Amino acid sequence: MDQHALPTAVLSRLREATSPRLVWYGPDGRIELSGRVFDNWVAKTANLLVEELDAEAGTRVELDLPVHWKSLVWALACWQVGAVLVPPSAPPGADPGPAAGADLVVTSAEREVAPPAVQVAVALGALALRWPAPLPAGAVDYAAEVRSYGDYFADAVAQDASTVLFDGAGPDGAGPADPLTVAGLNRLYAAAPEPTGVVLLGADTSLSRALAAALAVWSVDGTLVVVHPEVPITQSLLDGERVGARAAFAPDAG
Repeated sequence: MDQHALPTAVLSRLREATSPRLVWYGPDGRIELSGRVFDNWVAKTANLLVEELDAEAGTRVELDLPVHWKSLVWALACWQVGAVLVPPSAPPGADPGPAAGADLVVTSAEREVAPPAVQVAVALGALALRWPAPLPAGAVDYAAEVRSYGDYFADAVAQDASTVLFDGAGPDGAGPADPLTVAGLNRLYAAAPEPTGVVLLGADTSLSRALAAALAVWSVDGTLVVVHPEVPITQSLLDGERVGARAAFAPDAG
């Protein structure tokens, strides 16, 4: 792939693609998104970030989500508006606390977020139209709100290889403590030859690695198949999706 695949440039490439670019296998079924549909979700989320949540360049977003098609949408939407992702307040399964250091907390967990941070509750169900529990005070219901926003985001912030994407290694909290740039995220992916065709990724990896794989695959017009840890990767699945490779990462990627 391009040594420095910029997220905004990859989204521009996806915008013209009507063929599948992301396939998600979750406990509640399979979801297929074309490049154009994925870009629409990113644009809607970016518009929600700006118009509803007052996000701008430098806004700090805690992405407390597992590897999922919606977490890929959220990361790329944040980067379109110039927001920086920060690690969750605690490891998965632990009490995340009040989200110190974040302006926005995007979470699929039932938790309370202390002001002045704003909470966005993200239902991960394939057919979810709203948050399935009582919404915390002041929280925004992503599933209920996002569809009303525009399918195109016009004001993407300029990026280059030195653009900081994560303040720290990423929202999984793994890896070096230094900020992770576009160039650093690209280096996480170590597949050779280029990841053309259909590439498989298990969702039992870190979000930073999942995003590195997505940028690598999409920058050469490939399709990424992401499989939830509870879904068995069978030969039938591999054959049905025509998987040609599995995502490969640098050994020191964290």
